[in-house]
Amino acid sequence: MPTEAVAEVAPIAAPGPTTPAVTPPAPARAALAAWLSARDTASARARTVLPPTDAPAGSLEAALRWLRQTHAATGFRGSSKGFHLLHGWLPAYPETTGYVIGTMLAYAAREGDDGLVAEAVRMGDWEIEVQRPDGGIGEGHVEVGADRAVVFNTGMVMHGWVDLFEAGHGDRFLDAAARAGRFLVDTALPDGTWDPSVEYSSMPHTYNSRVSWAMLRLAELTDDAELRETAVRQLDWVAARQRDNGWFDSCVFKPDGVPSTHGIAYTLRGLLESHALLDEPRYLQAALATSEVLIRKLEVLGRVPANWDADWRPASAHECVTGNAQLGGVWLRLYQLTSDPRFANAGLKAVDIAARQQYRGPARAIDGAVPGSFPIYGRYAPMQFPNWAAKFLADSLMLRADVLGEIA
Repeated sequence: MPTEAVAEVAPIAAPGPTTPAVTPPAPARAALAAWLSARDTASARARTVLPPTDAPAGSLEAALRWLRQTHAATGFRGSSKGFHLLHGWLPAYPETTGYVIGTMLAYAAREGDDGLVAEAVRMGDWEIEVQRPDGGIGEGHVEVGADRAVVFNTGMVMHGWVDLFEAGHGDRFLDAAARAGRFLVDTALPDGTWDPSVEYSSMPHTYNSRVSWAMLRLAELTDDAELRETAVRQLDWVAARQRDNGWFDSCVFKPDGVPSTHGIAYTLRGLLESHALLDEPRYLQAALATSEVLIRKLEVLGRVPANWDADWRPASAHECVTGNAQLGGVWLRLYQLTSDPRFANAGLKAVDIAARQQYRGPARAIDGAVPGSFPIYGRYAPMQFPNWAAKFLADSLMLRADVLGEIA
């Protein structure tokens, strides 16, 4: 949802016992949902060209401030899955808490925010508490009572533990990541996929390239050849799932689904960062092939619809705001790795579109939050502000600042 730029944003304040996350009463949430839906619909109808490439001032700070609210909302027991306009704050979500850690550490390093570092460490320790005996991370949020670990969630928490260890916050995080890595090696299959019993929807996914990226990061620290080999087999499987037109088979969350920009961006970022670690040109070429198609779609349509069929025809009317932010980050990283200005241009546009869809306003529970869909009633996380949407916007805004600095 486009928002007006805010000239100044107050410094991020560490939440504590006197500053808990707030859940408005149900009638207020319903009224807000109706107002946001109407505003989004009008904005979507009016938008026929790309907005100016200028993210609203304070977007990054607002996103970090809201991510801290997601931590406070659970009593500092992980990051809330997000805020639902009808149901309020959702339970803590181990999968996305894992990669929120890295965002908090990256921002803290830029700003010298020790309080934010302390929250990231607290999240990492909570993840150790919820790690299963087999080393994996369970499916769903903490109130689901999941009876199995799944590959993707495990890999995402590995990223957080590796981030904490690399930042010097203790060997316990490396130990936890190593246990997770052993789970991933032990459940891997020779063809580059994982046993269906540990896969979401019991099927293989190309977006597990992001898990392989985590495994490669850990292998760099531990010199674990088996971990590295397992990751490479999976990445080779992903590259083999790409069609000549850049579209990926198995890039879906559920059988018979249609790929979303969220899953596509997961796949591309995993391939891209794995290329950066291994210097494997096939992974870079795969990310380039899909990105070439999507940046043309962005230029022609002025937007990137959430879902695409195998012939790259839009399969939905709404946008996945998380996907917008993620694709912006992918393309900015492609610019950093290739120096191709087309990717800088597309990346800046995609990130700025996502930043304009961030909520900025008086409703404290969602000030700085990012909706799942635009319009907000779209099929991806409808009426919700997921924690991972704010995480990816923050990541891409930091990349945006880096790239603009490089260009300058």
